[in-house]
Amino acid sequence: MEQKFKQIVSEQREELPVILRQGWVPREQEQFIDTDSRQAQIITGVRRAGKSTIAHRALKGIPYAYVNFDDERLANPGADALDKLLEALYAIYGEFHHLLLDEIQHVNHWHLFVNRLLRNGIRVFLTGSNSRLLRDEMATHLTGRYKAMEVFPFSFREFLTLKNFEWTGSGTAKELGIVKGFFNEYMTHGGFPEIALGEAGTGYAEHLFDDIITRDIIFRYHIRHIRSFRETARYLSGNYGSEISFNRIKNLFGIGSENTAKNYISHLGEAYLIPTLPKFSFKNQERLRYRKTYIIDTSFAHITGLDFTPNTGKLLENVVYLELARRTSGSQFELFYYKQVYEVDFLLYRNRKVHELIQVTQSIRDAKTMNREIRALIHAAIALKAGKLTIITLDDSRIIESQGFNIHVLPITEWLMGK
Repeated sequence: MEQKFKQIVSEQREELPVILRQGWVPREQEQFIDTDSRQAQIITGVRRAGKSTIAHRALKGIPYAYVNFDDERLANPGADALDKLLEALYAIYGEFHHLLLDEIQHVNHWHLFVNRLLRNGIRVFLTGSNSRLLRDEMATHLTGRYKAMEVFPFSFREFLTLKNFEWTGSGTAKELGIVKGFFNEYMTHGGFPEIALGEAGTGYAEHLFDDIITRDIIFRYHIRHIRSFRETARYLSGNYGSEISFNRIKNLFGIGSENTAKNYISHLGEAYLIPTLPKFSFKNQERLRYRKTYIIDTSFAHITGLDFTPNTGKLLENVVYLELARRTSGSQFELFYYKQVYEVDFLLYRNRKVHELIQVTQSIRDAKTMNREIRALIHAAIALKAGKLTIITLDDSRIIESQGFNIHVLPITEWLMGK
C-alpha cells in the first residue's frame, strides 16, 4: 500500500506545473485565502470551476504537499490508509507545513483526519464539490476551526481578464462594442474556465453535466430510479429561471412521491449543479416550499438539445442570479425572489430589512414592458418598505422617477463590472 500511495502522490505532483500554467487568470476569491491561518481553509463549488487552481495559486511560493482524492485509486480510504498516505506525502515532498486536500468529500469521516492535521500544526486547505456533506461535517466537527468560501465559474470581470481586455468605463463606441461582444460570448457559452480558455471540445458542457449527475449524485446518494432522476435534471436545466412545483415534477417523471422529487432537487443543489432560490416570505414554510431554479453556468442551458433559439431574457436573468450569488456568498445578505400580486426577480435582504429589489429584462424601450417592470417594483417596494430599486437590461441606462421612487436602470455590462 505504501508503494502504491507513493506512486499516486508522485504522479499527482507532476501535474502541478500544468495546473498552474493553465490557471494563470487571477481569481477574486484568492484574496480571501490566508496561508498563515491555523483554521482549515475550505473552498467549495461545482466541479471544474477552478477551486483547486485558486488554492494552488494562493500557495504558490510556499512549500506545500498535495493530494487529489478525485482518483479511483484513493476511493474511501480508511484511517490506516490515510496514515500511509500521509507517510507517502512526506516521502515525496519532504517536510511541509501546508497541505492541500482536493475533493475531500470522497473521504469518509474526513473531519477526523483534518482535525488531527490541525492539531499537529499543519495548515490545511480543502476543496469539495458537495455543499451538504461538507456543511454537515464542518458544523458538527470543525466548529470554529475552519473558514469557508464558495467558488463559481468565471465572473464577467474575470472573463474580461482572460480576454486581456481592460475596462476603462470611457463609454467610447469602440469599448462599448467590444464589451458587448464579449458579454454575448460570456452569456452564451458560460464561464467554466476550460470553455472560456477554448480548451474544451464540443460537448464539454454536456459531458460535465452528466459526470456530475453520475459521480456526485447517483453514486453518492444511491439513486435507484436513475432514468427519472436524469430526466428531472435535464428538464430543470432547460427550464431555468422558473418557479418549480415538486408535485408537478413528481407527475411529469413518474417519481414515487413529492418528497422524493424534493430530494432530487435538493441533491442537484448540493452538487452545485442546479441551485434554487427561495421565495421571500416572513413565513418559514413558504420559504422552504416555493423555489425557483437556475443553472450554475449558462453553458448548461443548451444541453437538452431543445434550445435551438436561446431565450436571451432567461439567460440574462441567470447571469444576474449567478453574480448576485457570488456577491452575497459569505456575506450577511440573503437572496430571494418576491411573488405576491406581481413578481420581482431578486430581493436582497439583510438585518430584517429589504435592501434592494431587482428586475431583469432585455429592454424597457417598449412602453408596455417598462410599465410592467415598474409596476412590479413599486408594488413590492411599498409592501416591503424597500428603498433601492433597480432594473437591469442589455443596454439601457437612466433613472426613472415614479410615485416618489427613483428606479435605476443599468446595462448588464456596467452592473457586472460593479458600476
